[in-house]
Amino acid sequence: MKFLNYVRSNFKKVLAADAEYILDSTGTIPKKVVCFVYTDIFTEEEFPFWEADSAHSDRHFNYDEVLIVSYNAVAEVGAYLKLLHGKPKNIWDCYVENARLYKPMRMGKGALSILTTAEHYGIEDKITQSEKDDNINLIIREDKYKHLPFTYSDKERKQILKYCKSDTEVLRKIFVKQAEDIEEKNNLITEEDFERELWQIQNRGYAMACVAQVEKNGIPLDVGLVNKFNTYWPLVKNNLIRRYNKGLDVFTDDLKFNHEKFNELINKNKLYNWPRLKTGNYTTNKKVVKNFLHIPDIAKLNEIRTFLNMTKLTNYEPGHDGRARTSLFMFGTVTGRATPSTAKYVFNSSKWARNFIRPSFGNKLVYIDYASQEPAIQGYLSKDQNKIEAYQSGDPYIHTAKLFGYLDPGAVRNAETEDIRNTFKVLELANTYGQGPIAVAEKLHCSITKAKKLQLKYRETFKTYFKWLDGIIEEGLHSKRLQTNRGWQRWIKDLYVMRDGKRKDIRNSLMNWPIQSHGAEVLREAVMDLTDNHFEINALVHDALLISIPIPDFKKRLIEAKKIMVDAAIKVVKGPIRVEHEEISGNYIQKPKDQKLFDEIMNEIEIFKRTPDMKATYSQIDSTALYT
Repeated sequence: MKFLNYVRSNFKKVLAADAEYILDSTGTIPKKVVCFVYTDIFTEEEFPFWEADSAHSDRHFNYDEVLIVSYNAVAEVGAYLKLLHGKPKNIWDCYVENARLYKPMRMGKGALSILTTAEHYGIEDKITQSEKDDNINLIIREDKYKHLPFTYSDKERKQILKYCKSDTEVLRKIFVKQAEDIEEKNNLITEEDFERELWQIQNRGYAMACVAQVEKNGIPLDVGLVNKFNTYWPLVKNNLIRRYNKGLDVFTDDLKFNHEKFNELINKNKLYNWPRLKTGNYTTNKKVVKNFLHIPDIAKLNEIRTFLNMTKLTNYEPGHDGRARTSLFMFGTVTGRATPSTAKYVFNSSKWARNFIRPSFGNKLVYIDYASQEPAIQGYLSKDQNKIEAYQSGDPYIHTAKLFGYLDPGAVRNAETEDIRNTFKVLELANTYGQGPIAVAEKLHCSITKAKKLQLKYRETFKTYFKWLDGIIEEGLHSKRLQTNRGWQRWIKDLYVMRDGKRKDIRNSLMNWPIQSHGAEVLREAVMDLTDNHFEINALVHDALLISIPIPDFKKRLIEAKKIMVDAAIKVVKGPIRVEHEEISGNYIQKPKDQKLFDEIMNEIEIFKRTPDMKATYSQIDSTALYT
């Protein structure tokens, strides 16, 4: 039996599905669904559904009996949610499976698009990008008629349905090729192989459906406060920069960036390893600055850099219901984690700005975070008892320090043990990401000889883990792929890559892949299980979730949510990972340093509102030199 035949035998119909719709003001979720078209993968029968004339409709099929084949299922499921159809469980997402098979080797804009994928599989009778753009413009042209009820003519309706069908026809052919590709690449032979593979594909497909639900939920905002900031920020930011500059003295009296003053700042902080430009000045490259954000002066300079180009809160543009949204792009990285837009995602903005997040009426928000997720996964996957005990002690770094004899058995984390704890946190991260003794010595301010000894002892202490990891990488290099226990893959084209004109070994970059990718699997399982238990998830943040819970049920539901997240870890990595939570009753209050910055900004706005003539004293900053 072939994998394709196995898939066909498990469902009443296998349908290539495509939806056309008009997006909301955030460009994330459907505001109006125009149509759906399905093409049966095996019989080529067509099923068109025109939806533009109604707000919701009956389900097109019994979704429990069919397999929905999509290209980025978030789009189709978003349309289902708008039509009140719910989320189909049986989904094969050709985009996700394409990323699983080819992402590391086919990178760049459009590399995984449906048209590029069709070309990869030699599918020629497809619509061109130009034709695609013309049809999309026809569908979304409602914007030209904002004040009128909008309908499509019979001719336009036929054209849109024809266009939608053309996408399902291409998708049908991609699905067939992809199923054959998966069977060959993964050496699927037995019915047990087919069963496992189909379950894993559907698991990823349903994860995408739940992501569509998260995007629909959005992040609730204090819209009044957002509008207040956006109105007054351009008028007060220069005054705030003046205040910050008093401590830094990086700008001249007329607020122009001065390289000589910047050089003095770097020297004052004794950052003698800071890279220089050919001119001899220290560079202000963003990546370099990011590496030194633990230095207070550099962190403050970075805030000024953020302020300079900020005209409003681009990450906080509320939709019609006062919620911020952007596409989450699950499976956007080689480890399968989400990659929401840096410019549009609330949790990619500065931490002080999170104060604009506020629960909706009658709810509390809760930020639930997996605690020390990576050490836990390392221990459970490798079955290294020392790793497991270190994690389950509650503080793996303090526990490891005790194993090394650096702390007494009864020691706990406090001000006196913090430096030693940090030493073992540095060791943990260095050995997780493949850093050598030179990097460790630099971070610990010790000799390279001592750094070598510490790393050797660390590897000896957790030898079971490192033996397991070395075996995973060597087997992966042999088979040309790494794989999670749920089938997400990282294919390896070559042991070496070219970077900055140099040939570099990729082994170090592979070291944390098994841990990060299983962390992504854990979070996806938590998202699916919480969604199935009717929790409103508002955001995904690496290994944490933001959830809304009604106040009357808060205590009970919070306990339930935390248990579901712990159980998700047990399902995926066979061991519990603790979760910590932070309750948010009003505006999201931050840690003191971030809260202080927010308070300073809003205070500046209040001062300006009381004395509007102050705006005449503000001048513009020449920031060109800051980005040399």
